[in-house]
Amino acid sequence: SCSWLKSIEKAQQSVEQTLLYLLSMTWLLQVAFFAAAYAAAASPSQWQEGAAAESCENDGGQGLFQKSLGRVGRSMQHENPMEKRVYLICTAHKAGTELMRNIFHWIFDLMDVKETCRFDDTGGKIISNGTWKQNCPDVDHPVNVRFHNHISSPIIESIRAETAKKGGFKGVMTIRNPLEMVVSSYCYHHRGAEPWNALGDNMTDLAPKEGVPEMARRMLLTVRNMTHAFQAAKPEVYVSHYERITGSSAGFNQTIKEILDFLWGDEISHDLKQRALDATVHEDLHRGEEGFSFHVDGTADGKMGNDGVNHTSDEQELDEARAHLSLLDQDVMEEYKRFQQILGYAPGIPTK
Repeated sequence: SCSWLKSIEKAQQSVEQTLLYLLSMTWLLQVAFFAAAYAAAASPSQWQEGAAAESCENDGGQGLFQKSLGRVGRSMQHENPMEKRVYLICTAHKAGTELMRNIFHWIFDLMDVKETCRFDDTGGKIISNGTWKQNCPDVDHPVNVRFHNHISSPIIESIRAETAKKGGFKGVMTIRNPLEMVVSSYCYHHRGAEPWNALGDNMTDLAPKEGVPEMARRMLLTVRNMTHAFQAAKPEVYVSHYERITGSSAGFNQTIKEILDFLWGDEISHDLKQRALDATVHEDLHRGEEGFSFHVDGTADGKMGNDGVNHTSDEQELDEARAHLSLLDQDVMEEYKRFQQILGYAPGIPTK
């Protein structure tokens, strides 16, 4: 019986030692977990930078421990916003294509985007490093950042349907007064830009009297597609007005801020938004900076836009072409007026 009692005492001691060991290991694991989580929170990613500082300002009277737990929770819930949905950047010929694409060149570089695709194999690069030349319909895997140089409503509707159950999409498109697009397109192709483009066929030989009415006829499809895309844009696509973003530095800044808020809201920090604005101002025509729009292939090796073409016309050229808009055929002018009304412009010949 004494031997039996001693066996029981030894078993009890063994159980107690095991329990103490398990408790101590549990405590060590908890300490290690919180240490790792705190370290992760202390090293925010590029789109989280500044979030911790903003959080501290809004934490009120919380204690240090509560603040730390809050940061841990936010870090654990974090997700790269570029992986959450599809992003569509879309433009129309002579509605600010180069400007909008190069604005996003700065933004996507800052967001460390390494893969994009484009439709119809047209348009220059929208990121500095990575894959960008691939044709969107030909890619055998999902690409979240897509660029369309000649937007139309079917593209928006198809991406809307494609992404309906996969996180959706957000986009930005640019519009311009349709008759100003005609004027700009005439000046652009009259000086021989993009000789491969059917819009410019024989345009170098046509003076404004013949060239402007002819360009108006040729640009009808482009403007019609832009207008239909505008009608299909909401709610996923932000619409930027060329006149506002190029009219002044204040208009440029406000447009960029609205774009950043529309696309990402509080998914990226205020600090990152400010750095995006600071970067994109290189494309502001009023600041005299030389951004991607002023260099071949987005480098400082040469002038005239990153596709090697001068995309801007001087005011004298534009004024001369604008003076011949009154020569448009009546039916053509009436269609342009309808487009202007739909897009929110005063119908008729613009004064500037």
